[in-house]
Amino acid sequence: MKANHLILQASRPVVCEIGLFRVGLLWLLVSMGQAGSANDSLALASPQASESLCTLSSDYVFQAMNQMPFGNKPSGMVISELRYPDHRAVEWQLRLEAPATQDSPIYRDLESAKFILELPDNSDITLHWNRGSHASPNDFEPKTQTLALGADAYRLESIGGRSSDGCMPYFNIANQGGGVVLAIGWTGDWKASFEMVSDRKVRFTAGLKRTHFKLGSGQSVRLPSIIIMSYRGNWIDGQNQFRQLMLKHLTPTNHDAKALMPVAASIHGMIGFNDTTAASVIEFANRVAESKLPVDTVWLDAGWTTGGFPTGQGNPEADVQRYPNGLQPVGDEIARHGKRFLTWFEPERAMRGTWMVRKHPEWILAPSGTPDEYRYMENDGFHLVDFGNPDARTWALETVSKEISRASIQIYRQDFNEYPSYFWHTNEAPEEIGLREIRYINGLYDFLDELLRRHPKLIIDSCASGGRRMDFEMMRRSVCLWRSDSCWDDKTYPRNVQAMQYGLSLWIPLHGLGSVATDHISLRSGMGSCASFAINYRDPNAVESLRSFLQQYMKVRHLFAADFHPLTDWSNDPTQWIAFQHHDPVLHEGIVQAFRAAGQPVSPRLSLKGIEVDREYVVSNWDEPNKESILSGRDFVQYGKNLPGSEAAQAITLHYKSK
Repeated sequence: MKANHLILQASRPVVCEIGLFRVGLLWLLVSMGQAGSANDSLALASPQASESLCTLSSDYVFQAMNQMPFGNKPSGMVISELRYPDHRAVEWQLRLEAPATQDSPIYRDLESAKFILELPDNSDITLHWNRGSHASPNDFEPKTQTLALGADAYRLESIGGRSSDGCMPYFNIANQGGGVVLAIGWTGDWKASFEMVSDRKVRFTAGLKRTHFKLGSGQSVRLPSIIIMSYRGNWIDGQNQFRQLMLKHLTPTNHDAKALMPVAASIHGMIGFNDTTAASVIEFANRVAESKLPVDTVWLDAGWTTGGFPTGQGNPEADVQRYPNGLQPVGDEIARHGKRFLTWFEPERAMRGTWMVRKHPEWILAPSGTPDEYRYMENDGFHLVDFGNPDARTWALETVSKEISRASIQIYRQDFNEYPSYFWHTNEAPEEIGLREIRYINGLYDFLDELLRRHPKLIIDSCASGGRRMDFEMMRRSVCLWRSDSCWDDKTYPRNVQAMQYGLSLWIPLHGLGSVATDHISLRSGMGSCASFAINYRDPNAVESLRSFLQQYMKVRHLFAADFHPLTDWSNDPTQWIAFQHHDPVLHEGIVQAFRAAGQPVSPRLSLKGIEVDREYVVSNWDEPNKESILSGRDFVQYGKNLPGSEAAQAITLHYKSK
């Protein structure tokens, strides 16, 4: 969802003061291949006077973790482990627990990870990471950094309190034979650093940005989680291994993956956010049902509450003039047609003068110390509903849960259009620096977990101004249906969304977009595991164009969760080809997409991945929908190297499957 006053700012490395906290865990169990499940846990990590060393064998399997001197871990630190042996991965979950009878000591510069990775050879070591979402055409741009001995530590961090704002919290440390993927699970602010300390050895440090606090007696809080995964092969092999780890273990499990991701009809291609009414949404649902398009969801976004969007955020009720009986009649009608109802909420924000600010000032936080580019939050009366406050969180839970039940909402869309760090920092006590953020994020997890407990079949869509909360702790609870606020109305469209599909697919298997237009370039540029079509459903030509596209798209949608292979370099230059492939090595099926704006008729030469030369494939080029070719693997690879060029803008799409 577009925030009020969107700011474009590139992710930038920031030098942070690194504190000394180490993680001590036993990798030996994993390296020996002992059986375990994602529910296994280990007890408290015992104090050690050394730094952890993770050594990879020549097969890129962790052999052991030894520890190097720098002091004991803080008292009250509990580390539990989740093992994913099929993916050669381990997750560490950290907690602080104060004694039952007295306050904890002061915790300073807490970190969730500080250890050294030792790779098995002396080849160059490259760090792969991606920009996050920041309403920029460069969102999710892949980045690389060669790590060199003697260079300063390379530092990355989030922006403004949302975990994938500015920089994604996922990293791949690779050399020529394999590598290690690292990920941070924290839906607030984080920092990480990467430093070559000797040949083959890289120190990784990650954790919270700011901590100087103590806990009261008996109190307990969660800290950022860490995932580490080893792999053998090239760095793309590591990315695909991690994508499958995400899909299997870090994706909501209350539906299968395909059912989590809607193919939706959005009313907002016809009616603006603040102009919808119960009658217009019901009429829209009826129109969509009558069209018999293969869509499964009706999408109602912001603006339905009193005061509209954004000034009405903090008013929890539906606008009585436009929705005299609330959302229930809308939900009932959508359910009657066998469709799912997706509805937008923003329970964490309250604007000046709204019900929340007037009635419960004790539940809200105001921003302070904002830089010039974010000063609008102070000027325009933004407030944060404090999910670290149990009373505020309970109110939000009861209010949202009641609406979900009453209106038969099946996909709950939670937006968040603020930079919360400037609210968390306001009036912090000297011995509570960082504690408000920790309690807030703990409360957010409690809110989402309880919402899913009450509504076991609910799907949660995490938006946050478009894709700004995509750490793995949020992704295990939700999906991303809107990855960036740089979208259809950006002057760089459609290259911006084509490039985002490429960049984000390196890490996240389930995402997509859709389209507001029905030309073939727009429709093909918006493909992914999900899609929302905000077209003019009153126009029969637009409906038929969408129908024709959906006949093709529904046959390939499952492939976007398969392995991802870049076929060109990433580029935001629309005159250059950008191409990628999704390939399922079990089904021997895949899809190839290649895009370029109008220009000289240069033919793309693509080196297709996963094609077996002795296998036969049925290949269809979507520009020739009534024609299929049967090609040997050898001929198909050659076909990919000789695709036709054109002076017109191109959106080449090939679907292939084993005969």
